[in-house]
Amino acid sequence: MTPEKRSGSDSLTIDTLLATASDETRETLRLLAAMFGREPTVNLQPLEFAVRRLGVGANQIAVTAYTGPGTSVGIMGHLLQREIERHAARIAIGSGGDGEPPAWSELDTGADARIQVPSNLIVSFPANTLAEVPLCIRINNSRWADHDFEILSEVSAKPIAEGVLEQFRGRLLGPDNPLRGRVLEPQTRNHEIQLVATKNVVADREELVLPAALWKEVDIFLASATSRRELLHSLGLSSNRGLLIAGPPGVGKTHLARVLATELAGRYTTILAEANAVRHAIADLYAAGDTFGPLLVVLDDIDLVLGHREGLGNDGPLANFLAALDGVRSRQDILTVATTNDPSSLDPAAQRANRFDTVITLPLPDAGSRERILRKHLEQLGLSIDFPVVAELLEAASGADVKEVIRRTILEHGASFTLDDILDVAESGRWKTAINRGRYLAPPPASSRRRPQPTARLMNGD
Repeated sequence: MTPEKRSGSDSLTIDTLLATASDETRETLRLLAAMFGREPTVNLQPLEFAVRRLGVGANQIAVTAYTGPGTSVGIMGHLLQREIERHAARIAIGSGGDGEPPAWSELDTGADARIQVPSNLIVSFPANTLAEVPLCIRINNSRWADHDFEILSEVSAKPIAEGVLEQFRGRLLGPDNPLRGRVLEPQTRNHEIQLVATKNVVADREELVLPAALWKEVDIFLASATSRRELLHSLGLSSNRGLLIAGPPGVGKTHLARVLATELAGRYTTILAEANAVRHAIADLYAAGDTFGPLLVVLDDIDLVLGHREGLGNDGPLANFLAALDGVRSRQDILTVATTNDPSSLDPAAQRANRFDTVITLPLPDAGSRERILRKHLEQLGLSIDFPVVAELLEAASGADVKEVIRRTILEHGASFTLDDILDVAESGRWKTAINRGRYLAPPPASSRRRPQPTARLMNGD
């Protein structure tokens, strides 16, 4: 072994120990290193670390940088950690700055075990590891800081460094990204939005009773991500689509959005965006397409966030939203699904083509649809229930209302009840949410609707 190689190996041992040792052990190692004329690299500033490792002057070092959202840089850190482990015998690790020891943090992937990833450090990779030339990679993904992933190289090697950075970014869109294809939720952490993995969405079409014409529009929307995607790309056409789902509360708007997420699971990463994220970080949500590949962004109750420019509210969220959707045009494979109770409350600019290509309105279920909902949940009990009679009594009820009548009846009577029992619950109104404006809870008002008469079929005992 040459003296140079022995020196690099010794430095790695000291740096590695210092990164994980207690304060007392770290100080002891520093003293020993000083006795032998060796300064641990964790004491060096990142630029000085790179100068020593690359063997060039400070004015001969080029920086190739990627700056992005904390979640994206965190996944870049995950990829860096894999390279650290792969080349552990040859690398050296130094401080990310200010004399602090190298730091790791946890990346929440939604799994039982969280991934440890570098958050503030610099690593030197000798020639013939990441590239044919030596490179240093510095990551700074700590709180209260910009989120940077930098490759330091000799000036003449900058094109090589740029290629390595593109390789890292390309891996974000492949299987090395542990969050790709998952369901993510924006959360506010350290005063910024981060995307955190949540449980996968599972919603079945069979749970939602809709007219066939609406399902056809849904399938046309999905075709841009499935059966027609490659054809659109080959013709130079965008595969981005926007779907606005309108309708009164309880008709299944959120459920339909979750059906779409279920049917695209694995191929598309889903972001379930709540109001705060839409107001303050909508651009970052769409920028996540660069990190997670094909993207489905679900914006629930968008009318709570985006107003009309003729109104008296704050136009900032609307302007940010319009800018974000306009920016989507420069990307591919981004689907937007938004729900609203009142489409008239949205500014017309938010609904025009290239923002929401399709607007569908989910109606209140008709008598036949209400009957299908009742049968779906109650037929298995084998009770003598005249479903058309119950469905008729629940005229103007939403699908959620029908299910609440079923739940209330079961809670009151268990698995065995009569037609009169469920009709009593339905017409009494006690399945509805009651607001107690007095001191005591008053009984809910009875329905003024006349109870439908049972059919002859039921009266005959069939």
